[in-house]
Amino acid sequence: MNTGCGDAIDLSWKLAATLAGWGGPDLLESYEIERRQVGERNVAAARFASAGRRKWRSMWRPGIHDNTPEGAEARANLVRVADVEQRKSNEMVGAELGYRYVGSPLIAPEASEGPEHNFIDYVPSTYPGVRLPHVWLGDGTAVQDRVGYGHGYTLLRFAGEHDTAALGRAFAAYGAPYGVLDLPDQRARDVYGYDLVLVRPDLHVVWRGNALPDDPERLAALATGHSLPFRSPG
Repeated sequence: MNTGCGDAIDLSWKLAATLAGWGGPDLLESYEIERRQVGERNVAAARFASAGRRKWRSMWRPGIHDNTPEGAEARANLVRVADVEQRKSNEMVGAELGYRYVGSPLIAPEASEGPEHNFIDYVPSTYPGVRLPHVWLGDGTAVQDRVGYGHGYTLLRFAGEHDTAALGRAFAAYGAPYGVLDLPDQRARDVYGYDLVLVRPDLHVVWRGNALPDDPERLAALATGHSLPFRSPG
């Protein structure tokens, strides 16, 4: 179900952008690139969980309900194994929140290795391609309520001295919806790790940095699917 909802969200905003005239040819081309890899990982995660269920259920033995030493031992063994294996079904936060798009033509590449794909553990990150981590802001709202759907692309700006007007002009040249959200919130800055974070309408991170790249036009082109290769600084 999570995979299907993600597929629909990914495709819907790209179709809307294409129909509105500002989406480039890479936008629809990216759909399969982004979503197939998530589907494959989610199938693997389901297989991982299913193997865990089969293992702890196989611990059932005749007489497990009996008030005997053998029954007590069978129950204790089932509990011991289930405590490890059942968690594979119920605690896959990494698969649910930590997925990212690798090799997408809409995501700015970085030279460093991305976060490990981990079914169980989730470590918040703004590595390009991930979904923007949830953070409560000082006014009690969530960052996700201030960006994304209905807002178009959003540049989160944690240091107001950065002049980001050039990126705004680049998005405007395509007619793409774009805005800047200033966040003087140290906790959010600590979680996100950079002064500037560019987020797509579906809340996935396109790019991050502590200053705009030298060619903001290429960044806007990449984000909107217009096939200009983006050169990552360094």
